[in-house]
Amino acid sequence: MTDREWLDTLFQMFSKTTGAENRYWKPLDDGTIVAVGEDDTELVVASGLSAEDADWLTAVHGCLPDLVRRMHQALDEADRLDVRKDELECEMAEMLSREAS
Repeated sequence: MTDREWLDTLFQMFSKTTGAENRYWKPLDDGTIVAVGEDDTELVVASGLSAEDADWLTAVHGCLPDLVRRMHQALDEADRLDVRKDELECEMAEMLSREAS
Protein backbone atom coordinates (compact mmCIF):
# COMPACT_ATOMS: atom_id res chain seq x y z
CA MET A 1 0.00 0.00 0.00
CA THR A 2 1.43 3.38 -0.98
CA ASP A 3 1.37 6.43 1.28
CA ARG A 4 -1.39 7.94 -0.85
CA GLU A 5 -3.51 4.79 -0.64
CA TRP A 6 -3.00 4.67 3.12
CA LEU A 7 -4.08 8.32 3.49
CA ASP A 8 -7.10 7.73 1.27
CA THR A 9 -8.07 4.67 3.32
CA LEU A 10 -7.83 6.69 6.55
CA PHE A 11 -10.01 9.43 5.05
CA GLN A 12 -12.56 6.91 3.80
CA MET A 13 -12.74 5.43 7.30
CA PHE A 14 -13.13 8.92 8.77
CA SER A 15 -15.95 9.77 6.36
CA LYS A 16 -17.99 6.84 7.71
CA THR A 17 -17.78 7.96 11.34
CA THR A 18 -20.77 9.38 13.17
CA GLY A 19 -21.59 12.84 11.88
CA ALA A 20 -18.43 13.24 9.81
CA GLU A 21 -20.34 15.14 7.13
CA ASN A 22 -21.97 17.79 9.35
CA ARG A 23 -21.03 17.39 13.01
CA TYR A 24 -17.98 17.80 15.20
CA TRP A 25 -16.96 15.52 18.02
CA LYS A 26 -16.79 16.91 21.55
CA PRO A 27 -15.45 15.19 24.66
CA LEU A 28 -17.50 15.43 27.84
CA ASP A 29 -16.01 15.42 31.33
CA ASP A 30 -17.25 11.89 32.03
CA GLY A 31 -15.29 10.30 29.15
CA THR A 32 -18.18 10.36 26.72
CA ILE A 33 -17.74 11.61 23.15
CA VAL A 34 -20.70 13.23 21.43
CA ALA A 35 -21.16 14.35 17.83
CA VAL A 36 -22.61 17.85 17.93
CA GLY A 37 -24.85 19.05 15.10
CA GLU A 38 -25.47 22.54 13.78
CA ASP A 39 -28.62 22.68 15.89
CA ASP A 40 -26.61 21.65 19.00
CA THR A 41 -28.15 18.18 19.09
CA GLU A 42 -25.78 15.56 20.43
CA LEU A 43 -25.34 11.94 19.37
CA VAL A 44 -23.30 9.71 21.66
CA VAL A 45 -20.31 8.29 19.82
CA ALA A 46 -18.52 6.58 22.71
CA SER A 47 -18.67 6.37 26.48
CA GLY A 48 -16.68 4.89 29.30
CA LEU A 49 -13.40 6.38 28.10
CA SER A 50 -10.88 8.19 30.23
CA ALA A 51 -10.98 11.96 29.80
CA GLU A 52 -7.54 11.80 28.16
CA ASP A 53 -8.65 9.17 25.63
CA ALA A 54 -11.79 11.15 24.79
CA ASP A 55 -9.73 14.34 24.33
CA TRP A 56 -7.24 12.56 22.06
CA LEU A 57 -9.87 10.83 19.93
CA THR A 58 -11.83 14.03 19.36
CA ALA A 59 -8.63 15.93 18.51
CA VAL A 60 -7.58 13.31 15.95
CA HIS A 61 -11.09 13.13 14.51
CA GLY A 62 -11.20 16.91 14.14
CA CYS A 63 -7.82 17.31 12.46
CA LEU A 64 -7.75 14.22 10.23
CA PRO A 65 -9.24 15.82 7.07
CA ASP A 66 -6.72 18.69 7.23
CA LEU A 67 -3.88 16.30 7.97
CA VAL A 68 -4.75 14.11 4.97
CA ARG A 69 -5.07 17.17 2.71
CA ARG A 70 -1.70 18.55 3.84
CA MET A 71 -0.01 15.19 3.45
CA HIS A 72 -1.34 14.91 -0.11
CA GLN A 73 -0.01 18.41 -0.82
CA ALA A 74 3.39 17.45 0.58
CA LEU A 75 3.50 14.27 -1.51
CA ASP A 76 2.50 16.24 -4.63
CA GLU A 77 5.24 18.79 -3.94
CA ALA A 78 7.81 16.02 -3.44
CA ASP A 79 6.78 14.46 -6.77
CA ARG A 80 7.02 17.84 -8.50
CA LEU A 81 10.49 18.44 -7.08
CA ASP A 82 11.64 14.95 -8.14
CA VAL A 83 10.52 15.67 -11.71
CA ARG A 84 12.27 19.05 -11.67
CA LYS A 85 15.47 17.46 -10.33
CA ASP A 86 15.39 14.91 -13.16
CA GLU A 87 14.90 17.72 -15.71
CA LEU A 88 17.88 19.63 -14.32
CA GLU A 89 20.06 16.53 -14.35
CA CYS A 90 19.16 15.95 -18.02
CA GLU A 91 19.97 19.58 -18.86
CA MET A 92 23.34 19.28 -17.11
CA ALA A 93 24.12 16.06 -18.95
CA GLU A 94 23.26 17.70 -22.28
CA MET A 95 25.50 20.68 -21.48
CA LEU A 96 28.39 18.44 -20.54
CA SER A 97 27.83 16.40 -23.68
CA ARG A 98 27.96 19.55 -25.85
CA GLU A 99 31.16 20.72 -24.13
CA ALA A 100 32.83 17.36 -24.66
CA SER A 101 32.06 17.41 -28.38
